[in-house]
Amino acid sequence: MKILKKTILLVMFSLLLSNLCIAQEAEEHFKRGVGYFETRLINKAIAEFKKALPLFKEDQKQMKAETYVTLANAYNRKGIHKAAITACKKAMEIDPNLANAHYNLGFAYREEGNDELAKQEFALYDELLKQEGEYIEIPEKPTSEEIDKYITLGDNYFKEGKFDESIAEYKKALEIKPRDDILNKLGQAHQQKRLAGKPEEQPAKIDTFTSKKTLDEMPGLEREQELSIEELYDRGISYYDKGMIDKAIEEFKEVLELDPDDIETHYHLGNAYADKEMFDEAISIYKKVIEKNPEFIDAYLSLSTLYLDMDMVDEAISLCNQAISANPDDSFLCFHLGEAYVRNEQYEEAITAFNKAISINPMDPETQYRLAESYYETKQYNMALKHATQAEELGYITDPTFMIDLKKNATTE
Repeated sequence: MKILKKTILLVMFSLLLSNLCIAQEAEEHFKRGVGYFETRLINKAIAEFKKALPLFKEDQKQMKAETYVTLANAYNRKGIHKAAITACKKAMEIDPNLANAHYNLGFAYREEGNDELAKQEFALYDELLKQEGEYIEIPEKPTSEEIDKYITLGDNYFKEGKFDESIAEYKKALEIKPRDDILNKLGQAHQQKRLAGKPEEQPAKIDTFTSKKTLDEMPGLEREQELSIEELYDRGISYYDKGMIDKAIEEFKEVLELDPDDIETHYHLGNAYADKEMFDEAISIYKKVIEKNPEFIDAYLSLSTLYLDMDMVDEAISLCNQAISANPDDSFLCFHLGEAYVRNEQYEEAITAFNKAISINPMDPETQYRLAESYYETKQYNMALKHATQAEELGYITDPTFMIDLKKNATTE
């Protein structure tokens, strides 16, 4: 009897430990996804969020809702707005008052052309922020006096050595209107904050990108040496995030002059060229990234997307096959290969690619639906209905007409 009790206790302890490990694994995937999202590696972020979702336990519902919202944000960044809508609705099933879920849902509706629903969601978002005491109404047409007020406060805090406060004020000014002079001040405040913690024998050095006007406004500051690679990179990312693509390209080029082997900077430079529609330059840079690091999956994804945008479908297929050879366990590469085959109306090949993606990540509703569409094109209606239904069960918003047609054509096996 004692042995039986010990066995039961041991089994219970094992189950408890197993559940704890699974819960921790979910959080790790979520945190890793956030890290990828913040560094603009959106495809990797999406993959991590999807890995996290089925692992959350019953007492982690709120975190699961937050993961759905962040996934929706990532989908919106990629322009996959239907999937974003699905993710937001999943989040709101758990917590109907999650403000960011309403915001991302409104954004996705707006991009899909449903302005009325978008307006409703944005209004709910504003109302929830007011209830939480976080709503700040910014004038539609801010005056230069309002911007100058934040800059002046930031300058005063800077002179007093209160760098956190000065950074906060400069950011408020940037939110109203991005300007080079404010970016310079913000960069200088960040630099001085970092240097403030150094030993006294290491004198603080001021960024050389600070304009003469800014230096004149802050007496006592002197130019020193040029920016470090890290600072140039951060500045390039900041420009890129604010849509100042030409300036971002300049900064990324400066980084590469100092470190020609910096893979991340090459990749971001390729993205900037693509945004400027400098497609030859973008293709060249992406190829260089892949040559230097065949496991840099986002370079394959960005280049294959660019090929498809340029109707270079054969090149996209070839690239995706090359990528999968180097990274056989990446579901997104298989998905992109399937999409390329569909563009070429090679539906049998698309089915093979989508099935491989699902074997790696069966929880992706979009892949399930694309597979259903490919089966439909080859008149395999039962298989099409099976995967379309699985897509619905995973939260994908299917086309009602398509589903009716599938059910009409499918036969009972």
